[in-house]
This record gives sequence, C-alpha cells and structure tokens, in this order.
Amino acid sequence: MASIFTRASAVIDRGVVRFMERRMAPGTPRIEHGDARARLVELAAAYGDDTLGTPSRFFPVPALPTMKVSPQGEGPLGTHVVDLAYPSEYEPFHPLARDLHLRVTQNLTAHARWWTSDRGRPTIVLLHGWGGGNHWVTARQFMVPYWLRHGFDVAAYVLPFHGDRAPGTTIGSSGALFPSPNPLRTNEAFGQAIHDLRGLSMFLRSRGSSAVGALGMSLGGYTTSLWASIAGPEEVGGLDFAVAMIPAVSMARLMWRHGEHSPTRLRAAKAGITEELLEEVFAVHAPTTRPVRVPRERLAVIAGRGDRITPPDQAEALAAHWGVDVQWFEGGHLAQVGRGDALREVRRQLGALGLSGREFRS
Repeated sequence: MASIFTRASAVIDRGVVRFMERRMAPGTPRIEHGDARARLVELAAAYGDDTLGTPSRFFPVPALPTMKVSPQGEGPLGTHVVDLAYPSEYEPFHPLARDLHLRVTQNLTAHARWWTSDRGRPTIVLLHGWGGGNHWVTARQFMVPYWLRHGFDVAAYVLPFHGDRAPGTTIGSSGALFPSPNPLRTNEAFGQAIHDLRGLSMFLRSRGSSAVGALGMSLGGYTTSLWASIAGPEEVGGLDFAVAMIPAVSMARLMWRHGEHSPTRLRAAKAGITEELLEEVFAVHAPTTRPVRVPRERLAVIAGRGDRITPPDQAEALAAHWGVDVQWFEGGHLAQVGRGDALREVRRQLGALGLSGREFRS
C-alpha cells in the first residue's frame, strides 16, 4: 500500500513541476545568452567574495524592526491573532540588484501572522512553500491548532515576493518572481528573507517568546535550513530549533534537473553554462555551504519518498550535512500521505528537550 501512495504522489508532483516552469516569471529580466557564462562567472565571484563563512557580510545583523501590530481577534484555544507588518530594511548586496529590488514596492514591507497565548511560550515560525503566503492556507497546511495545543505559539511569515509582498493582484502572482530566472533576484531574495526573519525573531523575543524556532516546507524548508546556518540560539535573530520539511537544498540542481529537456536548458548548455557554475552562483545562500549553528539534537528533516519536486536526495543531502536521520513519510510533495507521524515525532523530540511550553486542552 505504501508504494502505491508513493507512486501516486510522484505523478501529482510531476504535473505541478510543469505548471511551475510555465509560471515562473516569464517577464523577469534574464541574463542574455550571448554573455551568459561570463556574467555568471562574474556573479559567482562577487557573491563569493568574503561571504561564504559565518559571520558573512552577505547576511548583516538587522536592527529590531519597527513593528505595526494589528489585532485580528480571537484564535484557537484562547490565543490572540495578530497581524504584523514592518519595513524590510534589507539593502541588496550586489549593486546591480538595487534597482531591481526597489521596483517591487510591495516587497519592501514584511508580513507575518502571529497566534499568541501571551504566556511567554516558544514560538514556531512557519515558512510556506513556493506560491504560498496566504495566512488562511498556511494555517491549514501547517496545522496551527496542533502546535498551539502542544505548547507553542505560532508566527506565519510571508516570504519575499509572495502573498501581500507580490506585485499586482492577479491570481498566480504569488511567488512568480522568487525563485527567479534572474540569479540576482534569487540571491538577494534569500538575503532579504534571512534579514527579515532575524528581525522577526528579535521582535518575538522582545515580546516574551522563551524560544524561537522554524518549521519550513519546500522553499520554506530551504529558507529554514539557511537560517539555521546563519544564526543559532546565542546569536542575534537566531534559531533555537529548526525543522525542514520536504526541503530543497540546491537551487542549481533543482533548476538543472527540472529543466532537463527545455529549450532554455539546451541554450544554456550551448553557452557553456553548467550545473557546477550555477552551484557557485548560488553558494552564498545554499544551506550546505556553512556548518549548521543549531545543536544537532534540535534539528529535524522530514521528507516524502514520492516527492518529485524536491526529490529525496535533497533531504538526504541536508540530513547528512546536519548529522541527523531523515524522518520519511510515504507521500509526495503535495499529497503528504503519512506526514502526521513524522510531525508527532518532531513534537515529542522538542518537548523532551524542554522546547515547548504549557499545553492547552480543548
């Protein structure tokens, strides 16, 4: 029965991959093929200049953000729902990215929804996948009441160029610009995400959160893993624990693999572009570039055996880098059959470490 679920989930995922390839920013400025290799070599050098260690000048420490706090009413289990908005003070690292960054004014404000008990419990920051950013959907995908019941407050963060941070109001605009065919935008968006998340962590701690951790899915899993490599429990805006679910860890491998038979991939190969060159361009934010800064016992990787969007080898690479085992479920990226057991195990793991607060009973 498990193998049937795995195969069926894989079929669903393959169809979604084709949809994603069509939707990802057809109008985004790209590097022209005539000078593509030379430009990518230049970008790899620029983004690799004294940035690949920790601390890194690509990931500067943010200031405590000026937060707009908007109460939204009562939440599950006696919590309060609060919408947070704050200026994203991120400044692009690469000079050529600055105009590109400023064009999308919606993305210059960061957003999150916070379910708080006002009891100083640990807070889990939820990081959605590509195309997400709607709070209603995020709350259901991540089973917010489950975490509230078992001793955690929850904050759902909106990734750059997603949700209210996406340009325009058309259906399908969320995530169309990130990840992007333009490596400048992709790199800088990851830099911006970590900058904004560290600011959110600082705010949550200032409002009494006893610990701050992250649970990210897919693109959010990549971002969670990156955050864990930049700032740990003792660092400003850091993480006390990190859970990466169906994570990506190599943008280069995903782009190269999913575009295997596309005209763009064929033109790139003719221009001398390789997967290895793309790895160098994206190394500045790859979760496996740096040692993880969160203790191993506070880390978890969850993945689906039938996943064909972020295939199992992505999760295996992250788990090997972190020194942990993958907690597998039989489903895929979208049809996550069996993930409940893995999430329960993570919740028990965190509870045994004292990383949960007072539980609520409904």
